[in-house]
Amino acid sequence: MNKQGKASADFRLAILAFFIFAILFIYSGLNLKNVDLGYQQHDLLQQEKKMRAEIDRLQAQKASLLNLERMERIAREKLGYQYPEAGQIIKVFEADDEN
Repeated sequence: MNKQGKASADFRLAILAFFIFAILFIYSGLNLKNVDLGYQQHDLLQQEKKMRAEIDRLQAQKASLLNLERMERIAREKLGYQYPEAGQIIKVFEADDEN
């Protein structure tokens, strides 16, 4: 082989090695990104699980706080409310405006 042919073959080999290196570098980068995204997904799923548990706990707390028996007990004990007696009831009628 002459010098020009050997130089051309060496250049082709260098280009081929560069492309192989670039492909392996890109593949490794994408693989690492995929692993990182997997960890992020796992963390987000754990956060979602915690938030759903917190939502369930808060909904149960809301239901217990809005319990009518509890509200009535607080109104009677802390605020001094009592049921009206028969003489305390005032009936209000709507007036006809057809005059």
